[in-house]
Amino acid sequence: MVILNPGKPDYSVPKAYQIISLLPTLSKMIEHVALARMTVFVPNCLSLLQFACRKGYSRLDAVRLILEMVHKASHNKLYSSALFLDVQGTFDKVLHQRLAENMSNNNFPPYLVDWVQSYLSDRSVRITYGAASELSFTPIQVAIPQGSPLSPFLFNIYSSPL
Repeated sequence: MVILNPGKPDYSVPKAYQIISLLPTLSKMIEHVALARMTVFVPNCLSLLQFACRKGYSRLDAVRLILEMVHKASHNKLYSSALFLDVQGTFDKVLHQRLAENMSNNNFPPYLVDWVQSYLSDRSVRITYGAASELSFTPIQVAIPQGSPLSPFLFNIYSSPL
C-alpha cells in the first residue's frame, strides 16, 4: 500500500510516498513468536548504546546518557561533541545475505538464521494506490518489510557492526 509522507513539498516526486506492507494477521503472530525467540540473543550483539527499537530503552535514556557524558566531560574541563545521523530509507536498503552473516557472527542458532532468510526470500510487491493497481508482482531482492513487527529488530542486528 502506498501512503503519502506528510510535509513533503512536492507529491509528484516518488520519495514523497512510502510503501507499507500489509501483512496477514497470522504472519504478524508468527513474527512476534520469532521475535520473542530472537531477543534472547540481543545482549550478545547490540551495543549498550543502541537505544532504538529495544524493549526497555527509550529516547529519554539516550538523551540522559548524552547529558551525563557532556556533564562528566565538562566537570573534567574537556570538550564534548556529537554527531547525529538520520538515515532515510533504512529498511529499504537491508541486504539479506549481510543480515544472515551478522546473525551468524553473533551466535544466533542456524535454525533462526535460516528462518529469517526464508522469511525474507521469494517476496514480491504489487503497488496499489487508491483504485489503481499494478498488473503484476515485482520480486524484492533487498529490504525488510516496513510495518512488520520483526523489522526494527532485524535492522538493529543488521546495523550492529557499525
